[in-house]
Amino acid sequence: MTTPIVQISHLSFGPLNKPILDGINLKLEAGHFLGIVGPNGAGKSTLLNIVAGLTPPAGGHIDLFGRCLTRFSRHKLLRQIGFLHQLHDHAPRLPMRVRDVVAMGLADYTAPWRRSHHQSDIDDALNLVDMDHLADADFRHLSGGQRQRARLARALVRKPKLLLLDEPSAALDSVRQEKLFQLLRRLCDETGMSVIMVEHDIAAISSHVDSVACLNRRIHHHAMKGEDIPEDVWRAMYGDHIHIMAHDAHCIGCAPSEDEHGHHHG
Repeated sequence: MTTPIVQISHLSFGPLNKPILDGINLKLEAGHFLGIVGPNGAGKSTLLNIVAGLTPPAGGHIDLFGRCLTRFSRHKLLRQIGFLHQLHDHAPRLPMRVRDVVAMGLADYTAPWRRSHHQSDIDDALNLVDMDHLADADFRHLSGGQRQRARLARALVRKPKLLLLDEPSAALDSVRQEKLFQLLRRLCDETGMSVIMVEHDIAAISSHVDSVACLNRRIHHHAMKGEDIPEDVWRAMYGDHIHIMAHDAHCIGCAPSEDEHGHHHG
């Protein structure tokens, strides 16, 4: 039996009377691509920060790669994790080449004398996101989408076993979004890398991910590929005022709808 990449048990965060996360249980195997969806304020970014060891939980337990995540083990475990934070819309001020921004993702970035040994890793990461032709460009002069792809290369440069992504398709057009999700699917399948990705649009990711966790303070449902997400789960997460529309019947969470005559629509 293989050791899970991530094992979360009874995780909680926030005050007892109004927790942000409450009773989170989650297991992720090698090569698994997990999407997390939920409304604003549901605790999605908080969960990623806790898994990344950046925020200590109030309660519960996390194992990463078979080892308990503690303040003592955190530094060593994080060397195997890539993390793309949520994009904040502010212009960078420091003059940096794109390849230097990517180099910041290296585990030994603080030892610049070793950086020359990683030039091929930097080039490989930029090539994955179609940014190799801009390796020496000034990061400040890139478009928002190009900056996001450079940030993704920074998360990938250390060839992580676990990749944490907080709304990685932000600032990307629909074509680039699809390329991103295809790339992540390929990396999971070919390298065994595991991915936890927070996204808003379940329809956009459903044909690529292995499962979708519906999060709003707690995990209301964890749907595997080919499984429908019940309507009451959506209402528990977003409230009774939502209008549920079906997409492709093959999507995770989507089911054919019926019109007033009983005919099914995909």
